[in-house]
Amino acid sequence: MSALRWWRRATPVLAVLSALSACAGSGLIGRAAPEWDALFQRASGWIGADGNYSIPLDRDTTLWLFSDTFVGRVEDGKRLDARMINNSIALQRGTNAPEFFYGTATNGQPASFVTPQGSRRGYLWLAHGLRTDRGLFFFMQRVETVNAGTPFGFKLRDGWLAQVAKPDAPPAQWRITQTQVPCTEITEKGALIFGGAVLRQGECVYVFGGDSRPEAEKAGVPKGLVLARVPEGQFADFAQWRFLADGEWQGDFRRLTPVFPNLGSEFSVSWLPGRKEYAAVYSEGIGGKILVRLAPAVTGPWSSPKEVFRCPEMDWPSKAFCYAAKAHPELVTAPDELLITYAANAWDFWDLFKDARLYWPRFVRVNLGAK
Repeated sequence: MSALRWWRRATPVLAVLSALSACAGSGLIGRAAPEWDALFQRASGWIGADGNYSIPLDRDTTLWLFSDTFVGRVEDGKRLDARMINNSIALQRGTNAPEFFYGTATNGQPASFVTPQGSRRGYLWLAHGLRTDRGLFFFMQRVETVNAGTPFGFKLRDGWLAQVAKPDAPPAQWRITQTQVPCTEITEKGALIFGGAVLRQGECVYVFGGDSRPEAEKAGVPKGLVLARVPEGQFADFAQWRFLADGEWQGDFRRLTPVFPNLGSEFSVSWLPGRKEYAAVYSEGIGGKILVRLAPAVTGPWSSPKEVFRCPEMDWPSKAFCYAAKAHPELVTAPDELLITYAANAWDFWDLFKDARLYWPRFVRVNLGAK
């Protein structure tokens, strides 16, 4: 739930035991992956973030996109001299430790990697995307703080699509074009936002979003998963997007209908070749449960949600909450496996400084088995 982003680790042995204990006797099939956690945990510079989206740039390189990010140092299990910026990125070669990137302000302090262009206020949280022949694309949400010091003190303003024409260049040289996403509606009563997951299938690209508008609730599909489809070569031409409404692809995004309810604010949709099914991964609110739904087609029918993991941080004394589960299919080798990340935050912002075990990408392996 990346909207809660205000909000050195315990030993790997304790982390594993805690995760296994959470799963014991429950039938849950997810297992903590501390070897992946360790790749992202550092003592200086980039020292934690949420968001945790990933996009393959080539066969060996993964781009990571983060939202609210700490920059500083970690000593004796605490974050010191730490500053929070609103987004950052990383490049990971194979399964090596990533290299992290963020901006630098005129006063020399750390700054967000990408900021709103022009006179637009606020800041940007980064979401999913893909690389095409025309470059790298990823979605962003523009946010403004309206009540500093509270976990919900923000407002989403609009959605944007970023394009990097030459993503093989060093990130410091990226020229990022920002285009507003017109099929976005944000009101006091709900929101329709695309870009939570992007999936290439053949010559088409499917773009998934969440719909929490009153229309979705009235239709019996509150907080539903919605779909758009566009030819890959026309990905950035919103006039070519088509939206799923009652099983039919049509051009009016206001008429779309969700395919299943109660989606998390962050999620993933990916193909499981070992099962010949699609998997939607998301968190059940902020209570630490990671859920998976399966379907033979992106349009459904989608199965009921299956709980695969309960985040052990929910039992820590730091009053943590966990959210933002999503899978990273480009990083697995088994055809029926999911590698999932989630974020662990704290209700008390200062706990993120006092307990540096929190606020890193946490990894979970889920083997669903062949169908």
